[in-house]
Amino acid sequence: MDEAEQRVRRTIEEYHMLDPGDRVIAAVSGGADSVCLLTLLCGMKKDWDLKLMAVHVHHGLRGQEADRDADFVRALCEELEVTCHIIKVDVRKYASENGMSEEEAGRYLRYEALEREARWWEDSDGCGGEDWDCDGGRQRRDGEGRDCDGGRQRRDGEGRDCDSGRQRCGGETGDCRNKRVKIAVAHHSDDQAETILHNLFRGSGLGGLKGISYVRGRIIRPLLDIGRRDIVEWLEENGCAWVQDSTNSSGHYTRNRIRSNLLPLIEAEVNQGAAGNILRMGKLASQADEYLRAQGECWIKGHVVRDGPEHFLIPCDLLQAEPEIIRAYVVMELLKRLAGSARDLGLIHVQQVLALAGRPVGKEVDLPYSLMARREYREISVGRSILQEKDKEVCLPQVRMCVFPYKKGSQFPKNMYTKWFDCDRIEGTPVVRTRRPGDYITLADGSHKALKRFMIDEKIPRQLRDQVPLLTDGSHVMWIIGYRISEFYKIGPDTTKVLQAEAGGRRKE
Repeated sequence: MDEAEQRVRRTIEEYHMLDPGDRVIAAVSGGADSVCLLTLLCGMKKDWDLKLMAVHVHHGLRGQEADRDADFVRALCEELEVTCHIIKVDVRKYASENGMSEEEAGRYLRYEALEREARWWEDSDGCGGEDWDCDGGRQRRDGEGRDCDGGRQRRDGEGRDCDSGRQRCGGETGDCRNKRVKIAVAHHSDDQAETILHNLFRGSGLGGLKGISYVRGRIIRPLLDIGRRDIVEWLEENGCAWVQDSTNSSGHYTRNRIRSNLLPLIEAEVNQGAAGNILRMGKLASQADEYLRAQGECWIKGHVVRDGPEHFLIPCDLLQAEPEIIRAYVVMELLKRLAGSARDLGLIHVQQVLALAGRPVGKEVDLPYSLMARREYREISVGRSILQEKDKEVCLPQVRMCVFPYKKGSQFPKNMYTKWFDCDRIEGTPVVRTRRPGDYITLADGSHKALKRFMIDEKIPRQLRDQVPLLTDGSHVMWIIGYRISEFYKIGPDTTKVLQAEAGGRRKE
């Protein structure tokens, strides 16, 4: 057993990734990393009594090259005698419909497909066979490679085709219905270093600096302690082929630029061991994050009052007496509990809430997930937007937002309901709502004008003023939808990033 394989086995054991008899789905793109992962898992199959399945997600983006990758994975799995599912998704369509980048949409659809396959396997009557295949339409092939007309191909314990029921496995593998299916993905230590740097540059806290988790739910990452160079050397020494995804060398994606340009430059000009130091820092950040999170949860339990199912009261004086880092963890934990996710929450939102401790009573900030924080007499209240009750009966437009780099000379949208804003001038989280006391807009001369006065001057009828939809940055109105945008947020010579906001059909709040 060579060094790379020994390290992978140590990682699996250290983080308790596998147990004897586990069912494992390997995410296989056909690239070097995933081929190494699948081949190593096949080598461990007997020792761990593993039941393996490979899933390849065809993103529908690279034409014949993507088809080539799918064919390669199918052939590899036939050679290794591993079940193979080819799942087709439309990344470009999903990204367009949901205002996401193709990179983000691809990641979401990839994990969704893997999770769906895992749930199906868990819901099936057994462990899954080793000789069937599917694409986006779930086309099946039998042991001879023949297409099946419909449904999932079935085999009984003797290997015979079954006409109905879920796929079953025979007596040699036993009943594994009670074992949770695990999903193995091929992130390695270079990916870890890139992720830590990427999160650092995005303004992440310690939670982001710990990088990719070794185990997250059913997801396991056995290759996280070996690097890309180790993987390629192992494949070459073992005579394994792989395919190269052309997008991996594209400068279009941020992670590719970090991988191809930034990290090599740092190692050449700053420290040859930079990647290893980044990984060590990530492990320290993970330990610190775990400890501080526990401290924050303990403080919440002792001091925070729950004032309804979606509303917390934080005592200002007691919070201010704590170290700044504990204050930040307290607020972040409360926001995550209310939101049910940490995806769109960042340090900027924590800082906005903490800043309320030094502001007058009644000051408030809008937060992601329709949350709001407000300064009360002795507390900071955090919860669902308390002062938006009047908005609930107003049909507000759906506003899709996306961010992209600004190229000088780019043509502005001519559509009245699509506007561009200088992203770097936005201080908080843009929110669609109706007017509130204190709202204002910036005019061409740089002066502020109260929204109420603007509506009077524009001769908007009094009975309609509370129904005009706004895109706001706190009390600063970015866009009076259907009228005008604030001069403050307009694209200028120093603009580097654009927030595009497109107002569509109306929704009830």
